[in-house]
Amino acid sequence: MIKRVQKYFLCVCACILSLSGCSDKHFSAMQTAGSGVYNRNDLYPLLSQSGESVMYNMTLTYKELSMNGFMVATMEDNESIHVVCTAFMGMTLFDFTIKDRGFDVNSCMEQLDRPIIKHILKKDLVTLFTRNVNSTFKAKKYKEPAKTKLGYKIRTATGKARYVIDNDTRRLNHVSLSGGPLRAEFSYSDEAILISHPRLGLEITLYQ
Repeated sequence: MIKRVQKYFLCVCACILSLSGCSDKHFSAMQTAGSGVYNRNDLYPLLSQSGESVMYNMTLTYKELSMNGFMVATMEDNESIHVVCTAFMGMTLFDFTIKDRGFDVNSCMEQLDRPIIKHILKKDLVTLFTRNVNSTFKAKKYKEPAKTKLGYKIRTATGKARYVIDNDTRRLNHVSLSGGPLRAEFSYSDEAILISHPRLGLEITLYQ
């Protein structure tokens, strides 16, 4: 199993792909609603208060390779987010702490302990928990004519991002994150959160 994981991440590290930007397809039904300064809570982050926690089953796929485990994230008293991912067999894959202005690697299994791998994981997790966005941020805002969904185009710490939120369900609907070969799409539904890297062929599915 360890050798297969190592092979997978070495394949990811070896990918050298041409740059490509984010698609605007999720904004196609929206109209520009001006620019302004907004609060991070307007994006309905997964964790917003100290003591809150979420737990997901996790499936990571890359071509024929599949890994399963679970991920637990907790917002601590200092508002940092502690994220631990463990394989079902009991082995800790990684243990990270996400801060507003930092990212600590508490532990990381040897096969994942490489700069490019940690960079991918950091970018995905910081975006997943909306810590790539400042507590107050400037953005260009979009809205649907029916006002069900709102869009925000933001320059974030992890690249240019497009956020689509659903005011009816009060949660994120989709996030498109720039980054060339490392660009990512985050899709949210009742069943799961899907993080996909189209240029890498990598997908991470989180489900409860």
